[in-house]
Amino acid sequence: VSFFTKQSGSRARGISRALLYGLFIIVIYVALGMLITIAFGSDALNALSTNGVFNFLFFLILVVFAASFFGAFELTLPSSFVNRIDAQSDRGGLLGLFFMAFSLALVSFSCTGPIIGTLLVEAASKGERLGPAVGMLGFSVALAIPFVIFAFFPSMLKSLPKSGGWLNSVKVVLGFLELALALKFLSNVDLAYHWNWLDREVFLALWIAIFGM
Repeated sequence: VSFFTKQSGSRARGISRALLYGLFIIVIYVALGMLITIAFGSDALNALSTNGVFNFLFFLILVVFAASFFGAFELTLPSSFVNRIDAQSDRGGLLGLFFMAFSLALVSFSCTGPIIGTLLVEAASKGERLGPAVGMLGFSVALAIPFVIFAFFPSMLKSLPKSGGWLNSVKVVLGFLELALALKFLSNVDLAYHWNWLDREVFLALWIAIFGM
């Protein structure tokens, strides 16, 4: 935001660059959603939605994401790759803005990775062709909006809370939400193999316990 407001020369140019930056964020994430659909195809996504093995795999993935939010480990991308992309953002112009948006997507991966992964798993499990792309559109718009708003009203930055221990509490809450959603996929496994272990009462009891914690 500082880059847009101070280095663009004029406020109008700073705002236009912030809008492009937000647009590039949306394009990058929606493209990722489309790649998921292209890679698997809508028929495969439909098959995945009822397959017991894949639903159990999705359950395990969400448990791993929850563990990441609880602080067991941090999901990160290779630093050499991130640094190479970040270096491209110095090019200036539209290409520089694109790589700046790409750098944001990579650098924020340790926090957004579990959310994106959960979103893609949930969207893919519905078996709908555009599910992953629509999900990523919603996520990317929410991610891009603050940058654009603060470029329009830079004085609002002063009212933001400082980062600190309270953000760890946010991550832990997200970890519990990941666990709650993971049970949905375990329930699909239970239905697929007719185990009848995770019936409605047991499922609700587990959800009450998770949300209570």
